[in-house]
Amino acid sequence: MTPRELVYVSGKYVPREEARISVLDAGLLLGAGLFETLRTYGGQPFRLKAHGDRLRQSGSVLRIFPSESDERLAEIIAHLVKTNGVPDARIRITATRGPLTAELNDDAAPPATLIIMAGPMTPYPAELYQRGTTVVVSDIRANETDPTTYHKTTGYMKNLLALRDAHRAGATEALLFNTKNRLAEGAISNVFIASGGRLLTPPVEEGLLPGITRAAILELAAETGVPAEQKPLSVREVLDADEMFLTNSIMELLPVAQIERKEIGDGQPGPLTRKLAEAYKALVARETGQAAR
Repeated sequence: MTPRELVYVSGKYVPREEARISVLDAGLLLGAGLFETLRTYGGQPFRLKAHGDRLRQSGSVLRIFPSESDERLAEIIAHLVKTNGVPDARIRITATRGPLTAELNDDAAPPATLIIMAGPMTPYPAELYQRGTTVVVSDIRANETDPTTYHKTTGYMKNLLALRDAHRAGATEALLFNTKNRLAEGAISNVFIASGGRLLTPPVEEGLLPGITRAAILELAAETGVPAEQKPLSVREVLDADEMFLTNSIMELLPVAQIERKEIGDGQPGPLTRKLAEAYKALVARETGQAAR
């Protein structure tokens, strides 16, 4: 990491401590923003196009229009990774609606304010992957009727509050159930269970963000012959699962050993979890030329 870490802000590379946005920015005033978090391995971003596609798809719905192409995003990330000296980086892309105008006129939405940061990766502890982690059930509900639920918006306080409560309880993550008392997602992750040799995860309409790593796991299940289904999951189905794991771009695939005091299966990462974790490592190596973790 260089003494003066650079960030990208709407066309300019500037030292992080000198980066500025307008006090009228709609992301600051109204939370009108989107973000993506991804990793680089040996300088190569994993599934950047999928992250860019999701950013633009959400932007088309929420009227946030970043102008940078996939090629330009790749150039910016490559420059930041090299300049900041972080080949294995945590990348954060943030797009806001830009300076707030007198009227929120969709037809006159300005080009997005785009901020890209590349910092060092702080991986989850290795022992969590070896023995599995603990999660809690949050009192906070995922709202499947809220259209913003399906987009990675900067209005993230609900997730942070659930995660804070999990950490205070000594857990890594919090599970969010929806208004129908069915599993939706984790505060910062998607959730999979294994039951009877099948891989199960809630469908998107249950009130969850369609994660990039989630999609990769479903692809790998098909490739490796693991029966997989997206189906609503009750509390009982979750508690009775043989295995459970969490996914996001930073944690990759993280096994869950227990929900609060209830062990999942035999309280260790199970065979299906281990199989898919190895397949994910191979996928990262294949697409980036570098090994995962």
